[in-house]
Amino acid sequence: MRSREQAALVVLAVGLLAALPLLLSSYLLFQVSLALTFAMAILGLNLLLGYGGQVCIAQGAFFACGAYTTAILASTYDINPLLTLPAAALLTSLVGVAIGLPALRLPGLQLAVVTFGIAAVVPQLLLKLDWLTGGVAGIGIDPLEKPVWFFGSEETWLYYLCAAGACLCAAVMARLVHGDSGRALRALRDNASIAASLGIDLIKTRLTVFAISSAFAGLGGGFYAILNAYVSPQAFLATRSIDILVGSILGGVSSVIGAFIGAVFVLFVPDWASEINPALGGLIYGLCLIGMILIARDGLVGLVARTVRRLLTALSNKETQPLPVQRPAQGGEHS
Repeated sequence: MRSREQAALVVLAVGLLAALPLLLSSYLLFQVSLALTFAMAILGLNLLLGYGGQVCIAQGAFFACGAYTTAILASTYDINPLLTLPAAALLTSLVGVAIGLPALRLPGLQLAVVTFGIAAVVPQLLLKLDWLTGGVAGIGIDPLEKPVWFFGSEETWLYYLCAAGACLCAAVMARLVHGDSGRALRALRDNASIAASLGIDLIKTRLTVFAISSAFAGLGGGFYAILNAYVSPQAFLATRSIDILVGSILGGVSSVIGAFIGAVFVLFVPDWASEINPALGGLIYGLCLIGMILIARDGLVGLVARTVRRLLTALSNKETQPLPVQRPAQGGEHS
């Protein structure tokens, strides 16, 4: 994609994000804000899986780490929730490095199993460490109030905060996947032996990507805690990591925009499926997942891009086809 096309796409996406409060109700705007928090975690997984080639199914655990960091700092130490977000991202990145240091020596499937085990253990730890996490009761924090200079509603203020956080993660990822760092990541993903022969430090690169991916999830978790003004272990079961993985695959594992599309899918489609038939909501959602994966094997972004390319190719071929030559009529008028 050309730089002008990329710039136009970025402007269009930012304009759409800015205009959504004018188009949606307060409830839908809150739901979209939640989707943006998941998009941050999916962006981190896209960076790790799509470019680093590492299969991680623990993004839900990192999401929980960021959420509880914000909740604990805001409730126990009376810190402004917004000021806790850097701490949530930093602490989660350190946790990611601590987990990734031994785990990254494992091959793909073993790494996936280990990280999914972490995702399953974290909710139990949150229950056991009730002196810190509140146990089953969870932690409540004071709702974030909008500033006096902001004339919109509180839902709009929270939405713009989440949109700013998601755009920040998207910008960081876009910067990382281009240039020398992007080439190093793709070399590591495609063939680790060749990447090592080119002088790329495999362990350092993998840990860096793991730390940044975890930080994205932690930042999303912090925003999630601010949005809900409450966190509990029930919100961070192992299925949360599965949802993030599904969002990454459906949107496109190597796409920035795909992370937002995947987040919208995993948040809204289950609710829509339940509205169609509450008893068969899970079945309908599962069939949707199967159908989407069969149709869009490289993600919804890849499907759209492929469709647009085919349309442009068809239009180009139609325009370049030579016009039919008109032959003179047989036999003329006799004088």
